[in-house]
Amino acid sequence: MRMIYSAALGLMAGIAAVLLHIFYPPIGLIIAILGSAATIWAIGRHYGSRIFKLTASIAWALILWRASSFGVGNELLVQGNAEGSALVFLGLLALFIAIALPA
Repeated sequence: MRMIYSAALGLMAGIAAVLLHIFYPPIGLIIAILGSAATIWAIGRHYGSRIFKLTASIAWALILWRASSFGVGNELLVQGNAEGSALVFLGLLALFIAIALPA
């Protein structure tokens, strides 16, 4: 059950990051990255294991991957501009750091 909860929280953090990163360009991106990292870190703190942080991070990355690919109507939620590239790179970097922190 813990695995399902951590995956669900990772999905919600990913959805929030995708929708927030373009909102108010510098501030929305910072909130999206910090919120995602804080969520992943809090999951590890709550459950006491890195495997749950890894599960949430994989779910977050799957949402980001799907939002970065073309949809049925050729729409993108994460574009290839500066904000989108920063979300992908800095978001994954922040999640790697959050996973590496002690649980």
